[in-house]
Amino acid sequence: MKDHGTVPKKDTTRQALEFGAAVLKQLPYLAPEDMQFWIKSQGKLQEALAAALGIPDPRLEWERFYEEVFGIKVDLSNLVLPQKQDGFNWLLVMAEGLIPNRLFDKFKERFATYRYYDDLNTITSVRKTDKTYAIWLRDRIEADEENKNLSANKCKELNINGVTLEERLLLELFYHWRTNKHLDINNVTLCSGSRYSDGHVPCVRWGDVRVFVGFCGPGSADGVLRVRSAVSL
Repeated sequence: MKDHGTVPKKDTTRQALEFGAAVLKQLPYLAPEDMQFWIKSQGKLQEALAAALGIPDPRLEWERFYEEVFGIKVDLSNLVLPQKQDGFNWLLVMAEGLIPNRLFDKFKERFATYRYYDDLNTITSVRKTDKTYAIWLRDRIEADEENKNLSANKCKELNINGVTLEERLLLELFYHWRTNKHLDINNVTLCSGSRYSDGHVPCVRWGDVRVFVGFCGPGSADGVLRVRSAVSL
């Protein structure tokens, strides 16, 4: 049976410490002012280390996405990414000012869609779009199987950090831009990180010919209703 992105049982803490120690041994002497620069510019430090180790920077793809889809240029070189966890391989970068209605308008430009609420901006979310930020998600077409049969209320009780409506809308746009395909063909993403003004929880799915942006009750639970867990700062 496929291991749907769960964290492996083995402890990699010692290996991570040994790797960190090896990196420190190879660092040249840095003056105090240089060290302070890198401390304050962790995004650039992350970029420099990735380049030195030959690791592609996923932020560059997001810069291309924003320019091609939204017609805006964003500089993500100094954006600090959350620490990556095993199984969470999709980076999502939410640019400042991307409110739900703007994201849904972009839906309408690219594919058929429908929303049950006329004004999606009435939601409140645990992460605000008043500044650019990044999260990691499991790299799956369908929402996390680990979170099936869990309501939004139960996820809050279990401290599951679920996606917001804005994040799920952006993920759909990014995935469609990359593949010309859609997410949640058989299941539904429960956006437990957001609430409509009446207390309902947003949910998003693909339904035969269009993307649906709907709602369910905060206590609703079902096998196809699943939260996408997020790794955030």
